[in-house]
Amino acid sequence: MSAERIYRLLLRAYPPDFRAEYGGEMVLLFRDQCRESDVRTVGFWARVLWDVARSAPALRVEAWREDTRTMEVIMKLAAMLTVLVGVLGVLNTGVEWGAAFTGTISGMHTLSLVLAVCASALLLTAGAAILLRRPQAARLALLASVVLFVAARLLFPWMSYFSQLVAFGLPVALLIALHWPREGNPSWGLTP
Repeated sequence: MSAERIYRLLLRAYPPDFRAEYGGEMVLLFRDQCRESDVRTVGFWARVLWDVARSAPALRVEAWREDTRTMEVIMKLAAMLTVLVGVLGVLNTGVEWGAAFTGTISGMHTLSLVLAVCASALLLTAGAAILLRRPQAARLALLASVVLFVAARLLFPWMSYFSQLVAFGLPVALLIALHWPREGNPSWGLTP
């Protein structure tokens, strides 16, 4: 295989739009480097690989972030997951409530379960708000959900570690995603 063919394969690490705009010039520069250096040395290929490994991933991430279709799909999937988690949270709390009635249930436990049902309902609401493209309503519902989950956890420690991870992690991750500035899609970011 010729050195130029190998380099053209390495250029596939760059985003297609970048390759279309700069690929030809990069190949010309590579040809010049081949004339000035010995392409059979490890040092030459180490420099070439280092350059591609240093620049291509950053350009891929930048191209991915600018692709608003990708972000819309991710937000829709996150919204559907949030609705599902909200429904499962309500069902899980109902199961916990039923199990609590087999023994003695305290007032704090009851209040904790009520707060957890409300927090799960707010998660469901937040998912619906994201699907309806109402980011402000989604933010409020997510924030209220986290507050209620924290209150429920502090009142009575009945949640499993996984439930706590989902109850706190999912809303926080969505709050971060909703606050992340989007140049291509201002309806999801905090742009005025």
